[in-house]
Amino acid sequence: MKPEYKFNLIIALVSVSILITLTGIAASVHHCIKWADYCKNENLSATVVEFSQNMIFHAYYWMGVAFACISLMATMALWYFSRQQNLHPKQTCPTISTQGSKFKKLQVNVYTNEITMEGLSQKSRNQVVTLLDYLVKHPKHKISFSELNTVFNENFFDGSQSSKRKISNLKYEANNVLKNMGFELVRLSSDQLALVTKERN
Repeated sequence: MKPEYKFNLIIALVSVSILITLTGIAASVHHCIKWADYCKNENLSATVVEFSQNMIFHAYYWMGVAFACISLMATMALWYFSRQQNLHPKQTCPTISTQGSKFKKLQVNVYTNEITMEGLSQKSRNQVVTLLDYLVKHPKHKISFSELNTVFNENFFDGSQSSKRKISNLKYEANNVLKNMGFELVRLSSDQLALVTKERN
Protein backbone atom coordinates (compact mmCIF):
# COMPACT_ATOMS: atom_id res chain seq x y z
CA MET A 1 0.00 0.00 0.00
CA LYS A 2 1.30 3.44 -0.94
CA PRO A 3 2.22 5.85 1.92
CA GLU A 4 -0.43 8.38 0.91
CA TYR A 5 -3.09 5.63 0.91
CA LYS A 6 -2.00 4.51 4.36
CA PHE A 7 -2.25 8.09 5.61
CA ASN A 8 -5.75 8.45 4.13
CA LEU A 9 -6.75 5.14 5.72
CA ILE A 10 -5.55 6.35 9.13
CA ILE A 11 -7.48 9.61 8.68
CA ALA A 12 -10.63 7.65 7.80
CA LEU A 13 -10.27 5.34 10.80
CA VAL A 14 -9.64 8.29 13.12
CA SER A 15 -12.72 10.06 11.75
CA VAL A 16 -14.87 6.99 12.35
CA SER A 17 -13.41 6.64 15.86
CA ILE A 18 -14.23 10.27 16.63
CA LEU A 19 -17.80 9.75 15.42
CA ILE A 20 -18.20 6.64 17.59
CA THR A 21 -16.65 8.49 20.55
CA LEU A 22 -19.07 11.39 20.24
CA THR A 23 -21.97 8.93 19.91
CA GLY A 24 -20.79 7.10 23.02
CA ILE A 25 -20.49 10.28 25.05
CA ALA A 26 -23.93 11.45 23.93
CA ALA A 27 -25.47 8.06 24.77
CA SER A 28 -23.82 8.07 28.19
CA VAL A 29 -25.11 11.54 29.04
CA HIS A 30 -28.59 10.64 27.77
CA HIS A 31 -28.85 7.51 29.90
CA CYS A 32 -27.47 9.27 32.97
CA ILE A 33 -30.08 12.03 32.62
CA LYS A 34 -32.80 9.40 32.31
CA TRP A 35 -31.53 7.61 35.39
CA ALA A 36 -31.43 10.85 37.38
CA ASP A 37 -35.03 11.62 36.43
CA TYR A 38 -36.22 8.21 37.60
CA CYS A 39 -34.34 8.56 40.88
CA LYS A 40 -36.41 11.65 41.73
CA ASN A 41 -39.43 9.41 42.22
CA GLU A 42 -39.50 8.14 45.80
CA ASN A 43 -42.02 5.40 45.05
CA LEU A 44 -39.97 3.42 42.61
CA SER A 45 -41.23 -0.02 41.72
CA ALA A 46 -38.96 -3.00 41.16
CA THR A 47 -39.39 -2.61 37.42
CA VAL A 48 -38.28 0.99 37.54
CA VAL A 49 -35.28 0.13 39.69
CA GLU A 50 -34.28 -2.56 37.20
CA PHE A 51 -34.74 -0.11 34.36
CA SER A 52 -32.59 2.48 36.10
CA GLN A 53 -29.87 -0.08 36.66
CA ASN A 54 -29.95 -0.87 32.97
CA MET A 55 -29.55 2.83 32.26
CA ILE A 56 -26.43 2.89 34.41
CA PHE A 57 -25.09 -0.18 32.66
CA HIS A 58 -25.59 1.41 29.22
CA ALA A 59 -24.00 4.63 30.39
CA TYR A 60 -20.85 2.88 31.58
CA TYR A 61 -20.87 0.65 28.50
CA TRP A 62 -20.80 3.60 26.12
CA MET A 63 -18.21 5.36 28.26
CA GLY A 64 -16.06 2.26 27.83
CA VAL A 65 -16.60 2.35 24.07
CA ALA A 66 -15.64 6.03 23.99
CA PHE A 67 -12.49 5.33 26.00
CA ALA A 68 -11.55 2.46 23.67
CA CYS A 69 -11.97 4.70 20.63
CA ILE A 70 -9.85 7.45 22.15
CA SER A 71 -7.16 4.88 22.98
CA LEU A 72 -7.32 3.55 19.42
CA MET A 73 -6.88 7.04 17.97
CA ALA A 74 -3.88 7.68 20.21
CA THR A 75 -2.36 4.31 19.26
CA MET A 76 -2.78 4.96 15.54
CA ALA A 77 -1.22 8.40 15.84
CA LEU A 78 1.75 7.03 17.80
CA TRP A 79 2.17 4.18 15.29
CA TYR A 80 2.12 6.53 12.30
CA PHE A 81 4.66 8.99 13.68
CA SER A 82 6.84 6.17 15.02
CA ARG A 83 6.86 4.58 11.58
CA GLN A 84 7.77 7.92 9.99
CA GLN A 85 10.60 8.31 12.49
CA ASN A 86 11.90 4.81 11.68
CA LEU A 87 11.64 5.45 7.96
CA HIS A 88 13.48 8.75 8.31
CA PRO A 89 15.66 8.18 11.43
CA LYS A 90 17.82 11.26 11.05
CA GLN A 91 15.04 13.82 11.01
CA THR A 92 14.35 15.72 14.22
CA CYS A 93 11.73 17.97 12.62
CA PRO A 94 9.71 17.80 9.43
CA THR A 95 12.30 19.77 7.43
CA ILE A 96 15.59 17.92 6.98
CA SER A 97 18.85 19.66 6.14
CA THR A 98 21.26 17.27 4.46
CA GLN A 99 24.95 16.95 5.19
CA GLY A 100 27.72 17.87 2.79
CA SER A 101 28.66 21.10 1.08
CA LYS A 102 26.02 21.61 -1.59
CA PHE A 103 23.72 18.90 -0.29
CA LYS A 104 23.50 20.77 3.00
CA LYS A 105 21.46 23.47 1.29
CA LEU A 106 18.88 21.01 0.00
CA GLN A 107 15.86 20.56 2.25
CA VAL A 108 13.22 17.86 2.00
CA ASN A 109 9.91 17.92 3.85
CA VAL A 110 8.27 14.48 3.79
CA TYR A 111 5.11 15.77 5.47
CA THR A 112 4.27 18.61 3.09
CA ASN A 113 5.93 16.90 0.07
CA GLU A 114 8.14 19.93 -0.59
CA ILE A 115 11.73 20.17 -1.80
CA THR A 116 13.49 23.50 -1.13
CA MET A 117 16.82 24.87 -2.34
CA GLU A 118 17.90 28.39 -1.38
CA GLY A 119 14.37 29.75 -1.28
CA LEU A 120 13.17 27.87 -4.36
CA SER A 121 10.46 25.41 -3.36
CA GLN A 122 8.77 22.70 -5.41
CA LYS A 123 6.08 20.19 -4.55
CA SER A 124 5.83 16.62 -5.77
CA ARG A 125 4.02 13.41 -4.92
CA ASN A 126 4.99 11.54 -1.77
CA GLN A 127 6.88 8.74 -3.51
CA VAL A 128 9.24 11.19 -5.25
CA VAL A 129 9.83 13.13 -2.03
CA THR A 130 10.44 9.94 -0.04
CA LEU A 131 13.08 8.82 -2.57
CA LEU A 132 14.85 12.20 -2.51
CA ASP A 133 14.74 12.23 1.28
CA TYR A 134 16.50 8.86 1.30
CA LEU A 135 19.10 9.91 -1.28
CA VAL A 136 20.11 13.20 0.31
CA LYS A 137 20.76 11.40 3.61
CA HIS A 138 22.61 8.44 2.13
CA PRO A 139 26.42 8.83 2.49
CA LYS A 140 26.91 8.14 -1.22
CA HIS A 141 23.53 9.53 -2.33
CA LYS A 142 22.65 6.40 -4.29
CA ILE A 143 20.18 3.54 -4.19
CA SER A 144 19.75 0.20 -5.93
CA PHE A 145 16.49 -0.71 -7.62
CA SER A 146 15.83 -3.50 -5.12
CA GLU A 147 16.26 -1.09 -2.19
CA LEU A 148 13.30 0.90 -3.49
CA ASN A 149 11.07 -1.88 -2.14
CA THR A 150 12.29 -1.13 1.37
CA VAL A 151 12.11 2.64 1.01
CA PHE A 152 8.55 2.55 -0.33
CA ASN A 153 7.54 -0.41 1.84
CA GLU A 154 5.99 -2.19 -1.13
CA ASN A 155 6.88 -4.43 -4.06
CA PHE A 156 7.90 -1.51 -6.25
CA PHE A 157 10.60 -3.25 -8.31
CA ASP A 158 10.42 -6.89 -9.36
CA GLY A 159 12.60 -6.84 -12.47
CA SER A 160 9.68 -6.63 -14.87
CA GLN A 161 9.39 -4.11 -17.68
CA SER A 162 6.48 -2.40 -15.93
CA SER A 163 8.55 -1.86 -12.78
CA LYS A 164 11.41 -0.47 -14.90
CA ARG A 165 8.98 1.97 -16.48
CA LYS A 166 7.88 3.03 -13.00
CA ILE A 167 11.50 3.80 -12.14
CA SER A 168 11.90 5.79 -15.36
CA ASN A 169 8.77 7.80 -14.50
CA LEU A 170 10.05 8.33 -10.97
CA LYS A 171 13.39 9.57 -12.32
CA TYR A 172 11.65 11.91 -14.74
CA GLU A 173 9.42 13.39 -12.01
CA ALA A 174 12.35 13.85 -9.65
CA ASN A 175 14.43 15.64 -12.29
CA ASN A 176 11.47 17.85 -13.16
CA VAL A 177 11.41 19.00 -9.53
CA LEU A 178 15.21 19.35 -9.28
CA LYS A 179 15.86 20.98 -12.67
CA ASN A 180 16.42 24.48 -11.23
CA MET A 181 18.01 23.39 -7.96
CA GLY A 182 21.42 22.21 -9.14
CA PHE A 183 20.73 18.50 -8.67
CA GLU A 184 19.95 15.61 -10.99
CA LEU A 185 18.82 12.03 -10.52
CA VAL A 186 20.87 9.81 -12.83
CA ARG A 187 21.16 6.12 -13.55
CA LEU A 188 24.51 5.16 -12.05
CA SER A 189 24.43 1.65 -13.49
CA SER A 190 21.86 -0.77 -14.87
CA ASP A 191 20.31 -1.19 -11.42
CA GLN A 192 21.25 1.93 -9.46
CA LEU A 193 20.12 5.53 -9.18
CA ALA A 194 22.22 8.37 -7.80
CA LEU A 195 21.55 11.97 -6.83
CA VAL A 196 24.33 14.18 -8.20
CA THR A 197 25.01 17.91 -8.34
CA LYS A 198 25.13 19.92 -11.52
CA GLU A 199 25.50 23.51 -12.54
CA ARG A 200 22.20 25.35 -12.50
CA ASN A 201 21.24 27.43 -15.54
